[in-house]
Amino acid sequence: MTNQEKQTRSFMQEELQAYSQRVCRNQSLPVTKFVRDMLFGICGTGSPSVFNLAKFIQNKVSTKKTSERLYRNLRREGLAAELQNELYQIVGRRIKSDTFIIVDESDIIKPYAQKMEDLSYVYDGSKKETAPGYNLLNLFACTSHDEGYNLLPVSSTMYSNDGDPGMSHGILQDKLIDACLASGSRGIYLFDRGYDDRKLLMFLKENGMSYVIRGKGKRFTVENQKETSFQKAIAKLDYKYELASFRKDEKLCCATQKVTYRTDDHPSRKANTVEVDLVVVKEFDKKGKCYGEFYLLCDFGTRQYSELELIQKAITSYGMRWKIEEAHRHIKQSYNWEKMRLASFTGLENLNMLLFLAVYFVYSSKEMIVRLAVTFPKLICFKNKDWAKLHKFMYYRIAQVFRLCFDRLTFYNTSPYRYQVTELLQIKIRLI
Repeated sequence: MTNQEKQTRSFMQEELQAYSQRVCRNQSLPVTKFVRDMLFGICGTGSPSVFNLAKFIQNKVSTKKTSERLYRNLRREGLAAELQNELYQIVGRRIKSDTFIIVDESDIIKPYAQKMEDLSYVYDGSKKETAPGYNLLNLFACTSHDEGYNLLPVSSTMYSNDGDPGMSHGILQDKLIDACLASGSRGIYLFDRGYDDRKLLMFLKENGMSYVIRGKGKRFTVENQKETSFQKAIAKLDYKYELASFRKDEKLCCATQKVTYRTDDHPSRKANTVEVDLVVVKEFDKKGKCYGEFYLLCDFGTRQYSELELIQKAITSYGMRWKIEEAHRHIKQSYNWEKMRLASFTGLENLNMLLFLAVYFVYSSKEMIVRLAVTFPKLICFKNKDWAKLHKFMYYRIAQVFRLCFDRLTFYNTSPYRYQVTELLQIKIRLI
């Protein structure tokens, strides 16, 4: 290992040590040591397995005793909530008015589990079937700059639906409020079509949140206190704006209009409504044939945009939503998200939060991607064309670098001896 690699390795170890102390500033010494061991172990092994983490910790204690200590600390009630509050404090300062906060659900599939606590059935999107597991609600902040972007985990909540559909709505609203308070009501929230819900639209309006939601196109609009089908409402639009498509030699024809939606469950003249900006986008291929369209419901608060600027803003914002899907895939592949083995739901919840804290450290380290690429070119940029992709989705390779930086790490006991903190007079009396 070269001197430059040793210096970078030591620097990253110091950064992770300072980060672990920051998230445990209000915790006791045993909890601080536990969180430090878990963060170093997850970054160094790329696995949430407690047994692998116990083997990773280099000390004079046996692997069995270390595993028992980790299991005992993972069962602490309320630890996940306390660590989540610290993460809000860290990431909240980095959220600006133009930062995208992406909201999406995921899952942890446990196909062979039978006796895990609060186990329920969730939908596995990859296999398109239901399987035993747990639901996850994740929020990621996406900060854009001239050279690229950076993803920052905001929160992760694991819960068991257990046949109560209202539970997910309550958890979603709680997490949105927490993120809004931590960021000072800044940021633009991005949602997929599954969040096109009356209650959510009213909730976002009441709390003054800016958002972009992909609509289903099935909701009735209100005109002159009468409801009109969505298709009739968009049939009157003038698609006078043409933009370049995400695909080569294709185009987008767009139109926008303010529409009113009913937010109450049942129609009436006194029903509550919400006004949103509707952006309709039609996609045309190279031959000029329309092969699809999608709808965006957006509200950017007090910001004033022209129709063209509003359309560009909505399309650009929603285009960043896919980054959370890539983050989910990365965490499941690089950190074996679904291989957490704990029978206690509290333990799983705490382990999920610790994994999310480790992911935040990895993702935030993208700001030093140039230094990492110069020091470890064979891991970051092993092809010449990779130098042009440094500010893209490079988290897979950053995770590989960290496994090298935190490999074979030994924690030394630097606590002072008792006689060093005892009063000098007592030392003299003892020595006499």
